[in-house]
Amino acid sequence: MTYPARPVIGIIEGIVLAAGLSTRMGRPKLQLEIDGIPLLDRVVGAALDSRLQRVIVVLGPSQHVPRRPDGKEEGPRLRIVRNSHPERGMSSSLRAGLAELSPSASGVMILLADQPWLTPMVIDTLIDSFHRHGDKIVAPEVHGRRSNPVVIPRRFIGELEEVVGDSGGRSVLNRHAQSVVLIEMSSLYDDTDLDTPEDLAAARARISRSETRNR
Repeated sequence: MTYPARPVIGIIEGIVLAAGLSTRMGRPKLQLEIDGIPLLDRVVGAALDSRLQRVIVVLGPSQHVPRRPDGKEEGPRLRIVRNSHPERGMSSSLRAGLAELSPSASGVMILLADQPWLTPMVIDTLIDSFHRHGDKIVAPEVHGRRSNPVVIPRRFIGELEEVVGDSGGRSVLNRHAQSVVLIEMSSLYDDTDLDTPEDLAAARARISRSETRNR
């Protein structure tokens, strides 16, 4: 895809990587419910409630389609893409999403579909930081480590399209570490992801404890 020399300032689109094989969970994890809402729907809902211009969701061949808050499956801000070969790693989903990116986008936010506590506030904070720092890569820092989601400026999209294997965009961030700005968010963001049955049990227990306190 050819990108314009001067992308429209401020247009950030999101790509939700949701075609993983859930091998550590032992079953399709993104359909599992947290507080009555499928994990994928929680993440996509947070993205749609944020200031992302558009949300591109990359699914595997047979995964369920997430629904918008109004119950509809697609709309002007939600685009569904299928990755026919998720076994080729996260990079195959990344390329499928990038192929749908608007040429006018000045940056892209890469979101993981298994982070149930992601909120619109976290997403919007990263978008604001991206605008302040120009064409830098912006990522949250949680308890001293770089986390997700990550906003990547247009100038690195070509490198993202060349990534192979299961590393996603990590190799691009590592290669351009001097261009990465970390935003401290430890007090705002629980970046826990759900990979195993134990992770799922802990997330559900957290909801149960919260409900008990609120009675």
